[in-house]
Amino acid sequence: MKRRIWLVVRGWVPLLVVLAALIGGPALLAWLILGGSFGWLHVLIGVGVAAGLLLIGGLILGWALGKRLKGD
Repeated sequence: MKRRIWLVVRGWVPLLVVLAALIGGPALLAWLILGGSFGWLHVLIGVGVAAGLLLIGGLILGWALGKRLKGD
């Protein structure tokens, strides 16, 4: 049981750290640009930017894999 918990922690913790950085970075940048107290608007901007980055990254990865598999 202890080994299973370790595997879950080892898998989920890095993903959560990356998710927090992906949302927190743009949210803090929005807070610095817009000013005022940190609120939900900044978090929503961070989530939107993170979703956009994931979408763009997925499109680039899909394009590259498709290009490689076709042999171009």
